[in-house]
Amino acid sequence: MNFSKKNHEHLKTNMDEVSKTKILVTAANGHTGFPAAKELLNLGFDVRAMVRNHKSKTALELKELGAEIFIGDMNDVRDYRLALRDVQRAYFCSPFGKNTLFQTVAFVSAAEEAKLEHVVYITEWLGTQDHPAMNTKEHWLSKEVIKLHKTVNYTFVSPGLFEFINYFTIETAAQLGLMPSTIKGSATSNQVGLNPFPSDSDTGKVIAHILKDPAKHTGKTYRPTGPKSLSPMDIAEVFGKILKRKVKVMEVSENMLLKSMKQMGFSMFDMANVKYYIQELDKGAFDVNGVTTVVKDITGNDPEDFETMARKALVNMPEAKKSFKNKLKAVSNFIAMLFTQLPKLDKYEAEQEFPQFKNGFNHVQENKEWLRTHENQPNK
Repeated sequence: MNFSKKNHEHLKTNMDEVSKTKILVTAANGHTGFPAAKELLNLGFDVRAMVRNHKSKTALELKELGAEIFIGDMNDVRDYRLALRDVQRAYFCSPFGKNTLFQTVAFVSAAEEAKLEHVVYITEWLGTQDHPAMNTKEHWLSKEVIKLHKTVNYTFVSPGLFEFINYFTIETAAQLGLMPSTIKGSATSNQVGLNPFPSDSDTGKVIAHILKDPAKHTGKTYRPTGPKSLSPMDIAEVFGKILKRKVKVMEVSENMLLKSMKQMGFSMFDMANVKYYIQELDKGAFDVNGVTTVVKDITGNDPEDFETMARKALVNMPEAKKSFKNKLKAVSNFIAMLFTQLPKLDKYEAEQEFPQFKNGFNHVQENKEWLRTHENQPNK
């Protein structure tokens, strides 16, 4: 009888704490912000979702689920100050693009002013000070700034490549039975280009559950992964199973990838960074440390496998549906890509005045400090 009463009082205390805690989720329309916000709402927290577009499908869904929608600019410290009023905890995600360091410094400043209890920051698996990708260098510097917090506790989540990158080739896979890959040997071996990427949903849930009970996660870095490291051949096999057709890996050059990205409308900044990430994938950087148990340890559930996540994603992709019209479009896009001029990324980087280090740049496996802090530490 006493035991039951004690459990009841403990449960009531936990529920009271949840009801009094408001959590800000930045980039709440994004790949990790949206599932994190949904899970926090499911856990009973008061969620303020910071978005730029309050009319998006995801923002409307969060509002329907009970989130408070805050329209803000992630480059403006004044918006962070407003968004953090009456907030105790937060998830900060600087969307892929320019100004990562600027956005992070602005948020850290506002978080210190607000004296938050805890913040979860998403960072880059590749983060090093001498990486050739501008976005990665900024993520490394951002992480160093975050460590300067005086009053705010924090946790880093570093998932590596995201789930959604696998769907950029779904049109050619569905309509032509081909999945382009720049990874050397990827058309003949399933032991190259390995990456244990987690689902966006699992990453969001990890973030939410850290914020649910943050004290035991203070100062830690976690890398959520899927249950298996997958090669391009593995991904093509899953696509084939879902699409009910044979899908083969087609090895292409880095230049062809860049021309394809340009034809699809990617920005110069995107291409100037992605080319280095593809090189890292080819060098095996995303499989260093392999599969972790982070998702199960923190959420209590096994991570989703790729077939599960891909089936959910492809349902909402019209280009994944086989039809004569879609096949004609895929062929037209392929021909257009062949005639697309190669983007002049060296010129772009010079025009943008990206830093050029006197001592040069290194991929992560050439960086001894990165290897020391990433190898054999699955749940750092």
